Amino acid sequence: MNTDIPTATQLDRATKLLERRDLDAMIVWSRQSLRHLCGLYFPHLAFLPEEYIFLVCTRAGDQVVVASYALAPDYAAKSGIRTVYWDFNTDPWVTLAAELRELGVDGGRIGVELGQVTVSDMRRCEAALPEVSWHEVDHDLMMARQIKTPTEIALIDETAKAGERAIAAAVERGWVGMTDREFSLELRIASLREGVDELTWLALNWNSLVQRTQPTDVPIRDGDVFSIEMGLSIDGYYCDLQRTVGVGTVSDEILSTYRHLMDVQSRTIESMSPGTKVADVHKRFDQDMTENGLTMWDWWLGHSLGLDVHEGGTIWLDGDVNVVLEEGMVFAVEPVVTAPAVLAIEDNVVIDSGGARLLSGQFDWSELVRLGQTVPSRAQRK
Repeated sequence: MNTDIPTATQLDRATKLLERRDLDAMIVWSRQSLRHLCGLYFPHLAFLPEEYIFLVCTRAGDQVVVASYALAPDYAAKSGIRTVYWDFNTDPWVTLAAELRELGVDGGRIGVELGQVTVSDMRRCEAALPEVSWHEVDHDLMMARQIKTPTEIALIDETAKAGERAIAAAVERGWVGMTDREFSLELRIASLREGVDELTWLALNWNSLVQRTQPTDVPIRDGDVFSIEMGLSIDGYYCDLQRTVGVGTVSDEILSTYRHLMDVQSRTIESMSPGTKVADVHKRFDQDMTENGLTMWDWWLGHSLGLDVHEGGTIWLDGDVNVVLEEGMVFAVEPVVTAPAVLAIEDNVVIDSGGARLLSGQFDWSELVRLGQTVPSRAQRK
């Protein structure tokens, strides 16, 4: 699919943010905000932050990308935003300051992602621009990102479906006695085959809350029940999925508890309609869990999703959160219990006009799937 994202909607939100906060300009340099506001994805920034790519948006409607010379011109052109470059023989902050002077905002009120900047970098920024008054805009940007465009939703949908196919393929290829290292490899290979760019988060829970985030040579044995949790991305947009798998003979108590958990999750997703408060969704979830004799293992039910597995400033699906659900919001919904075993299911949903729509619902996990089995599609179950 075409993954170029039009930036007009996002940039319009940025301009409104500047007006609302009475700011002259805003500088962002997190990979989430760069992807959201100018349509460019830079996964390497998590590992090479010294390359410094800035996006400047002014209240007057000007935008400029200040980037390392390593940014290919044809890729930069995707954003439709003017780009200036600095090279490793110069100071990026000098180039940034020069652009702000050119735009006439080098002495104004400027918003910055304080949660995405180191103390040393903030000091360099202040030294380069001593007349600027700096203001935190992390929360404003986070809230602006919550309403995803149709193109953004399509990317998250593509990622979630690819991730679910990868889990189903790895489960089918699994066998009793394989190690979690071998199973992790199956998951990684299947993910790449399904077209994801990155598998950014992988954790296996085996009969306890000890998460195996580093593959070991511990074998998977008959009677085990384990969960697979994966975060994957395509072109900078992420899914966050979790599935529980049985191995061989599993007790009736586990099977019954799993069915109840799946039913609770389904009813919870059905309750996530536009205009509903997050706190009310969580309250109904808590009541449903209690009525079914289940206890959630943690204080939150899920989280917002999109530009990361947990977007910066995540909206948690918690009983104390009064955010109102709106069309275009995307969430991971992940109820987990720890007795009689660690049982978990995590799906990704988008809030549509008629309610929550599954992005990761092509397979039917309502019955506990066994390692080595083919996961049925929803149509096959019916």
